[in-house]
Amino acid sequence: MLDFKKLLPELIDLSSEASNTIMDIYNSDFSHENKDDGSPLTLADESSNKIIIDGLKEITPQIQAISEENFKDNISYEDSYWLIDPLDGTKEFINRNGNFSVNIAFIHEKRSIFGIVQRPTDLKVWTSLDKASPVKPEGTSPLRIVMSRSHKRETDTMFLQFLQDSKIDYELVEKGSSLKICALCDHEADIYPRFGPTSEWDIAAADAVLESYEGSIFSLEDFEKLKYSKKNILNPPFIAYRNELIREVYSQKVEDFVKKLL
Repeated sequence: MLDFKKLLPELIDLSSEASNTIMDIYNSDFSHENKDDGSPLTLADESSNKIIIDGLKEITPQIQAISEENFKDNISYEDSYWLIDPLDGTKEFINRNGNFSVNIAFIHEKRSIFGIVQRPTDLKVWTSLDKASPVKPEGTSPLRIVMSRSHKRETDTMFLQFLQDSKIDYELVEKGSSLKICALCDHEADIYPRFGPTSEWDIAAADAVLESYEGSIFSLEDFEKLKYSKKNILNPPFIAYRNELIREVYSQKVEDFVKKLL
């Protein structure tokens, strides 16, 4: 197994190099095109991808590296590999609202065991090796729900209405990309329900980071923790909790919603 503590400075340098390149393009007159699946692609996605893939080949030449930009169907996963989203939140990048991130995860036996998330706009970094400060248990009302700026769906509205009908007081926090999960780490939000499609690389790094902050992500299909290396790269609908107390208080309500309305 890799010594992530020893590799961390090199990996953060690599992420920062990618982030700086992303910001150079962000501050220029860039254009974008659409990929075959309709998702947008910019020079920033491609440039960040090249920096990270090339850097990982130098740092860990023996380890497979898979990213959003080099993924192919029917890929053969090794037991351990890097999983990268070189620019999560391309729509946010195009809209110039700053809610995008660089994500580097390490998958081992279908679990995300290490992750780095970086926000290019200020180079803030979250890692699964962070030593989260102990926080005293606090009240869980109002429930702070983080949701996407760009991907709201009918089910999101149904969930919020379900909470209102259940007399649960809530506040809405809007963010983009994997920064929604980082908002849980930073105690800016309590839960992140995701009913729409995401790919494994979208959340793998932040999944590992959240675990280090004593949070967790559960599938809304089987209510188990998320697994990776699936034949289908898409994640099931899921919910992320800031900590175990939040999960204990609200998980049954979430399950009730899923079973009745999804």
